[in-house]
Amino acid sequence: MEHNECFSLLNEQLKDISKVEIRSLSLAVLPRLMNVLHINQNHCNECKRFTKEGEVFVHDISPLFGNDVRAKRSFENWVTTSQQHLTNVHQQQTKGKLSASYAAIGMFLGIIIASAYTWLSGGENYIGMAGLGWAAGTIAGYITGKLTENKLSKNNKLY
Repeated sequence: MEHNECFSLLNEQLKDISKVEIRSLSLAVLPRLMNVLHINQNHCNECKRFTKEGEVFVHDISPLFGNDVRAKRSFENWVTTSQQHLTNVHQQQTKGKLSASYAAIGMFLGIIIASAYTWLSGGENYIGMAGLGWAAGTIAGYITGKLTENKLSKNNKLY
């Protein structure tokens, strides 16, 4: 199922659903995920299977917004396993995931490095330096993540 077809089917079904509920299930990535599975299904049997399973969710998304915990778990499991397959077998990444991961790693490293510097240099303002390290690490991680995503995007490895 191509991106536009998936997007229009989901929009039809989600007219009366609040945006908070839609975001809670990360449905924004579903059309892109379905599109990349559709593209890969011609040369990968796993992608073909994931595409068929995904089409069931796309054609009837309403059970995910009720009290059916089994349907939600099934959907979340399908999304996780299909994304892992795309990452492990086809080396394709979800857009935004790398930037967020790199930013989080940058935050952690920035705090550690700034705190270590403050301690080793005999400084007294640990909180201020940790905050500065957090900010610098976040920015550095985000930029690194965006550069990595741009490189993947040029090689058609980002969806």
